[in-house]
Amino acid sequence: MGSFQEMFETMKAAYERDHPGEPDPVPPTSTPYTEARQLPPVDPDVPSAHVRTAYHLRQGPGMANGEHAVLDQPLNSGRLNRDTGDALCKPQAKFWGLYESPDREVSCPRCRAMAERHGITIRTAQTEA
Repeated sequence: MGSFQEMFETMKAAYERDHPGEPDPVPPTSTPYTEARQLPPVDPDVPSAHVRTAYHLRQGPGMANGEHAVLDQPLNSGRLNRDTGDALCKPQAKFWGLYESPDREVSCPRCRAMAERHGITIRTAQTEA
């Protein structure tokens, strides 16, 4: 077995032999699913958030499952400091995963209350249409 470069050159030569005249395959930069789910850009002067669904590896009733309001801009209000991408109720690092859910409503009561208290608009696919 040779070096990685030798293996790469062998694979490249085999591809060129089997596919003469074809350009190298280039993976797409994004998937249609991702493009279809993107919300329009936000106005930086208007505090806003979008909806993401929390996921846990072993979900249970005591976990923060459900839909949360995730900030589009940083929020610094008194003792409350959240970065872009953090949920209102707790930072992103406290979740196992947060997945885009623009067609759903926020189900986290703490996120809803905090958005109302701080005047944050929660953007969903229904509000954009």
